[in-house]
Amino acid sequence: MNIRSVRATGTEGGWYVDDKPAFVAGALIDHYLVHGVPPTAGFERIREPGQAVCVLIELDDGTIAVGEGGSVTYAGIAGRDPVLRATEAVATVERVVAPVLAGAEVGRFRLLEHALRQIELPEGRLHTGISYAVSGALLSAVALARREPPAVTIAREWGLAIPVTNPRIGIQTGDDRHNGVDKAIYRRVEAFPHGLIKHVESDFGPRGELLLDYARWIMHRLIDHDAPDDYRPAIHFDCYGTIGRAFSLDIDAMVRYLGTLAEVVRPLQLQIEAPVEAESQEQQLGIMRELKQALRMLPHPAPVIIADEWCNTLDDVRAFATAEAADTVQIKMPDLGFVGDSIEAALICRQHGIGAYLGGSCNETDTSARLAVHIAVATGCDQMLARPGMGVDEGVSIMRNELARLRHWLRTHATAD
Repeated sequence: MNIRSVRATGTEGGWYVDDKPAFVAGALIDHYLVHGVPPTAGFERIREPGQAVCVLIELDDGTIAVGEGGSVTYAGIAGRDPVLRATEAVATVERVVAPVLAGAEVGRFRLLEHALRQIELPEGRLHTGISYAVSGALLSAVALARREPPAVTIAREWGLAIPVTNPRIGIQTGDDRHNGVDKAIYRRVEAFPHGLIKHVESDFGPRGELLLDYARWIMHRLIDHDAPDDYRPAIHFDCYGTIGRAFSLDIDAMVRYLGTLAEVVRPLQLQIEAPVEAESQEQQLGIMRELKQALRMLPHPAPVIIADEWCNTLDDVRAFATAEAADTVQIKMPDLGFVGDSIEAALICRQHGIGAYLGGSCNETDTSARLAVHIAVATGCDQMLARPGMGVDEGVSIMRNELARLRHWLRTHATAD
């Protein structure tokens, strides 16, 4: 089987791209409208609807494989690529990528992705959103040619045994923190709320009192829902560095606070994503490593800290893993670009005995969300982010349904074998 053609079209992301520095600087928010001038290069407005590129690979038999990619919400900062513009991405795929891949044999995904990695532009490498879309389409093409799910293709090419347990699904409530919790509990989501705790004054509290109050409300809400005893979700907060800012990066003060927060949600597991945000990766690694070691002194279950900022590439994931600078690493698939790198990143986490959280962005599409399920299952990830969007219901439905379809295929084909 060979590739007959490679084409592309513009599509839409499931959420928005936001110029994070503008929000941190106090941009005027009027319901969903954000006023002001974006300080980050590549943004036309502080908030814009997300754009994506859809890559369509046609095989000799007329089968069409699809892959999609775009920017994460907070594009253009902390080492990330700038905002993806669909028109430019489509032109790049059809002018530069298509001639390289047209006519190629659809045999092994890793060989096809290697060819994609060799493409260079006058301005440098491909945008990560383009790499994400094209490599995703290539993985889907190989799976289609072999008449198997992408998870099986991954397991075959990397020599993996697909685990029987499923990754936890985590959600993002966005700013709709209370309704989002209700939705998560109704659907028995395994990790919530995320919560978008991005401002010290309005979300966290000068000494973290607002987050403590929110955590107490969550625990009471589980009781209000009459949640069964065997439903034990992880309580996951993305703190966007607010803990570090509130406590001036004082390790002892942060540990005391996280110990108090862990007591509030006990016996459930507390997960803290991005407790600090430093000015450089080197500083981030040092502070996160020190914080992780100090948290080990707290009673079980001690808070789990998750790396996010300054962890965008495969080398970054390796750096956090080898430095023991996190209990879990969020693997942001659109930032890594090539899906092969996301697969490798998950395996690096497993090799170093830390958690693998196959994340991404609320600004992804349904196509990339479904592919993420296959990668998470094949590599044995501990958790995966429900996406696209932050409405909870839609992302959970898309990913759980894909998970159910995959598990059904694996069961029935194992029986047939």
